[in-house]
Amino acid sequence: MQTSFDILLAMENIKQQLKVIIIQGLRINDRTPESLRDDQQLIDGDLEIDSIDILQLILEIERHFGIKLVDGDFDMAVWKSINTLAAAVDSKLAVKART
Repeated sequence: MQTSFDILLAMENIKQQLKVIIIQGLRINDRTPESLRDDQQLIDGDLEIDSIDILQLILEIERHFGIKLVDGDFDMAVWKSINTLAAAVDSKLAVKART
């Protein structure tokens, strides 16, 4: 049984992995994963992530975590921040673990 601490640790781990994927996947040279905040705005933010970047990130995230991030309709709310993206990844990983 997972404790609250285990769940928090898992979420922090997901966020750190996502930050690396964002920096490397989008070839951002003037920032480091550590410089990204958890509440960092992804769309319409200072990272200037556009629709092509989102497609690239979806592929990278799905490959990295072994999940299907987008099932059907694209949910813009998932891409609001690193926090919301991490929550979506965590949810998909939980579904994957149950199957």
